[in-house]
Amino acid sequence: MRSAIAAVALALTAASGVMAQSKPQTRDGFTIGFGVGLGSAGISCSGCTTDRENAGSGYLRIGGAVRPNLILAGELEGWDKSFDDQGTTDHVTIGFVTGTALWYPEATGGFYVKGGLGVGSIEDEVKDPTFTVKLESSGLAISFGLGYDYRVGKNFSLTPYASYVSTVGAKAKVNGSSTGEKLNANLFQVGLGFTWH
Repeated sequence: MRSAIAAVALALTAASGVMAQSKPQTRDGFTIGFGVGLGSAGISCSGCTTDRENAGSGYLRIGGAVRPNLILAGELEGWDKSFDDQGTTDHVTIGFVTGTALWYPEATGGFYVKGGLGVGSIEDEVKDPTFTVKLESSGLAISFGLGYDYRVGKNFSLTPYASYVSTVGAKAKVNGSSTGEKLNANLFQVGLGFTWH
């Protein structure tokens, strides 16, 4: 996690060097962007929590500006990690699909805050030579985040970002059968985005 935070700080520092000649911050019409970085994921169930695990994560966002300081978009966020212990493999995938609003307090500035609602899911498949167990859940997802568009081209920005997204009230299934227990995931991400406005 420290290395990811350092990478975001480095991106902010490097991008600040081009601020003097940066392009005007304009937002009008279609926008698309994606980001890559480090994700710290946690899973909680009824009466339990797990240690957080770090792995690569990212997002894809497609939307449009409805005002110079407001973008509405659809967003995909994901995290994926595999574990291998003496012949037993454990593959965990966490994903979110949200409708997201990005609000820029200053229409001519690059800083934004975002919030969103949607759905999230967990899939955890454990395999060894004799059995396979698949644990999964899905439920309401809530997301929050912030970032800064460093405009380095007429329609292109480098976007350091941080975000948090979590499911609420997701119900667990084991091999397709409901357990009656809750199983929720949360994901904290830091990284660098690439945004076309």
